[in-house]
Amino acid sequence: MLSFFLIVVILLVLLALGVPVAFSLGATSLMLIWMYDLPMQVVGLTVFSALEGFVLLAVPLYILMSQILLSGKVGDNLFDVMNVWVRHFPGGLATATILACAFFAAITGSGAATAATIGMVAFPAMISRGYERSFTLGLLAAGGTLGILIPPSIPLILYGSIVEESIGKLFMAGVVPGVLMTLAFIAYAVVKSVRSGFKPLQKASWRERLHVTRQNAWSLLLPLIILAGIYTGVFTPTEAAAVGVFYSLVVTLFIYKTLTFRDIPLVCLKAVTTSCMICTIIVGATLFGKVMTMLMIPQLLTQMVVEHNLSMGWFLLCINLLMLGLGMILETVSIILLTIPLLLPIMAALHIDPIWYAIILTINMEMALITPPVGVNLYVINGLQADVKMEEIIRGVWPFILIMAGVLGLIMLFPELSTWLPSVMSVKQ
Repeated sequence: MLSFFLIVVILLVLLALGVPVAFSLGATSLMLIWMYDLPMQVVGLTVFSALEGFVLLAVPLYILMSQILLSGKVGDNLFDVMNVWVRHFPGGLATATILACAFFAAITGSGAATAATIGMVAFPAMISRGYERSFTLGLLAAGGTLGILIPPSIPLILYGSIVEESIGKLFMAGVVPGVLMTLAFIAYAVVKSVRSGFKPLQKASWRERLHVTRQNAWSLLLPLIILAGIYTGVFTPTEAAAVGVFYSLVVTLFIYKTLTFRDIPLVCLKAVTTSCMICTIIVGATLFGKVMTMLMIPQLLTQMVVEHNLSMGWFLLCINLLMLGLGMILETVSIILLTIPLLLPIMAALHIDPIWYAIILTINMEMALITPPVGVNLYVINGLQADVKMEEIIRGVWPFILIMAGVLGLIMLFPELSTWLPSVMSVKQ
């Protein structure tokens, strides 16, 4: 195990020096290849093979779809749609914010995009009605995390490509936990609103509800098309991403006319920038995992777990604590690509359902998005307005972190919450 601790030290030193994650993983791999006299050919083979999978094609497609919808301001009116239906209930504005986050998450699959888009509209609306700033900021940051649990989800695509599990089944596995998380957020928001005396708005008329909903019907249909197509087996998740890109272009260019053909190059450039960042991390993490395998690190970790008779429950508890710690210093994509190759043999030895564990991991990644000091959504919300302070956001997210931990506990106690829907679906691989 000396090799393992040496690897951890080298990687942590590089990260502490501020080296980007992808290059930290790549540099650590090259150092280990040199130190242990491993064949250098593995670098070239791994770099070219890391991104050749058909499944990974879905990542840049979903990113492009998200960028089209974001630039086309499709999410701006989702808050209005949810608001006209629930604003007269206790905590109506807070509930509308969470529902808008959940629905936009089902469109884009991006936590940061969800937090930024809904936050720009919901933050001033809630503050003007007297909602506490810390609660509002925490609600927006936490609501944005639904983007990686409710399908489509880029982290689940990356997970599925590593464990060679059906992406469609992984997407369906996130539906029930995603709904459960949304309802838990709403329950807390309602209780908080009632206790704080936030008064609901006037009930919208049926005419207003139908008018606002009809105006946004095209954007509301997108997640239904994607999920229904995947669930019924009409198309694969990768094909669903291509359908989503085409549909989003038609809606933004010709129906809403919020984009023009002149905007397309800039939209593509933004999507390419994000995609290249993720792909660079994939290459670095794949090379790192290959070197770990050559050094027999996963096998050694599995042997250690078996020799100490570590039960599935204790293993998952330890992993959850590990993910909580990693979430404080790394971002979601890096954590998934770094840990799964090491944990996969242990999961097989302990007979852990990979679909069940995918949801456990994703909820941990949700918590990582709002865990200081590097929670991505914290910085997204911090950029909403110049007077927003990080201390306010952190104070507001802690109740939601506890809620996530509670939902995580339910998923661990009742695996069927995440495994039932995939088991009854028809899906193309």
